[in-house]
Amino acid sequence: MVEEILRRKREIIERLKERRSIKMTISEAKKEVKNPVITEVKRRGLKKGESAIKVESAVAAKQMEDGGACAISVLTEEAFAGSLSDLRDVKLSVTLPVLRKDFIFDEFQVLESYVHGADAILLIARFLNASKLNELTKKAAAVGLEALIEIDRVSKDMISGMDLMSASTLIGINNRDLDTLEVDVATFEQIAPEIKSKIPANVPLVAMSGISNKEDVRRMFEAGADALLAGTSIMHAEDIARKVRDLVYSRV
Repeated sequence: MVEEILRRKREIIERLKERRSIKMTISEAKKEVKNPVITEVKRRGLKKGESAIKVESAVAAKQMEDGGACAISVLTEEAFAGSLSDLRDVKLSVTLPVLRKDFIFDEFQVLESYVHGADAILLIARFLNASKLNELTKKAAAVGLEALIEIDRVSKDMISGMDLMSASTLIGINNRDLDTLEVDVATFEQIAPEIKSKIPANVPLVAMSGISNKEDVRRMFEAGADALLAGTSIMHAEDIARKVRDLVYSRV
């Protein structure tokens, strides 16, 4: 009995300790002529009155992997009906890199993400100053985590003060206005050329939010995206795997 408990425990710990790279799976997807799509386990948005989707995070994540996603984002903030348990469950259920998406502003949260199995963390530039953004990015890299730095129209100039040569950095442009919560995919089209000129070639540019169909996919990649992050349209699909497949192979 005890030996079985120890065996199971060791197996879980080893799987949580395993580090996987989103940057690598983006590159691999491109080589396989697939659209690199980071899918998202997101039960609820922030709009008033929106009810939570009743689904087990591990089940949804496995369907996303079956559909061809290159990585999986997990919303762990309780306002979105998420939790750190979701992060852990997803890491143990798939072989893809797992991104923790939350409001991260303290080094403790970086370590918290690590022990729950995250391979990467989201850092929202809008809510951090340049010094803290650099500090958290370096802390993440020190424990083997990648950092997806989210910018928007308001925070886009913050990347000029960052050391973006790190092998662990990705940049995301959010199509959602964080003040109104409205989404406009034209945001990426307008900002991407400026951002592309400021970041090294080895830093992937990710289009985030509002990507729900083949036309959105086409627009984002034509505007310079290296990868997409899509959540709401996938989570509301009757067949999650099929919806992911439609986005992954829409230009192939």
